[in-house]
Amino acid sequence: MQVELGFIGEHAPLASGEEISTGLDAAYKVFARHGADPGICAEANLKLEKGELLTKDEALLCVIWDEADDKAFRAVTLGWLARDVDIRLAVK
Repeated sequence: MQVELGFIGEHAPLASGEEISTGLDAAYKVFARHGADPGICAEANLKLEKGELLTKDEALLCVIWDEADDKAFRAVTLGWLARDVDIRLAVK
């Protein structure tokens, strides 16, 4: 499933275009390393957020989503002074 990823959160508008691009690159590298489709990972993560039961495969997809979100967050906010930043990976 082809999806377009972006960032949401209170501080997402503060990220520059270059920071966003770097963050998305970091996220896509995680998905590629695991051979995982970002859209399917996003669906599993949404199911988790709704409190629905997950299969073992869906749980693994959530772990991959979390890793991609973490790498993207770190890439976007590298050099920022604030520590309490609300920026999350999301499907546009």
